[in-house]
Amino acid sequence: MVDQELLKELITDHANQPRNQRQLDQYTCKCTGKNPLCGDEVSLEIDVDEKTDIINDIGFRARGCPISRASASIVAETCLGMPSANAKLLAKHLRETLTGQYPSPLPDQLSSTWSQITPLTAIQVNPARIKCITLAWHTLCHALDNPGSSETVD
Repeated sequence: MVDQELLKELITDHANQPRNQRQLDQYTCKCTGKNPLCGDEVSLEIDVDEKTDIINDIGFRARGCPISRASASIVAETCLGMPSANAKLLAKHLRETLTGQYPSPLPDQLSSTWSQITPLTAIQVNPARIKCITLAWHTLCHALDNPGSSETVD
């Protein structure tokens, strides 16, 4: 169980001092995710090495509620340097955990990264606000699945 005060501090820290909030000079995939219900918006630019599939760099811009901005910062911080397939596994695991599904077990090498993301699963929000948490992760997956595109997804 995550202490709600620590969770508030984590969200405030990432929302007010985001990691990797910047535009990239060079990227292989880009996507903007929007939540039309509340106006949250997250744009990700990702540079993935074609040969190794490693996320070499990731930058984002976000506007919206603190939870959405913090989640985007956590995406940028935790996914940097990992294979894109692992980043997508983390996104899927988070979504399944938040929606009450039975998530597939994560590979052992992702357990320490998951521990950095786990606090997002303890945010006490109504079901409509789950998209605030998952917007950046959904946008990440869409960008990685569609290199060369710069689509907007809802």
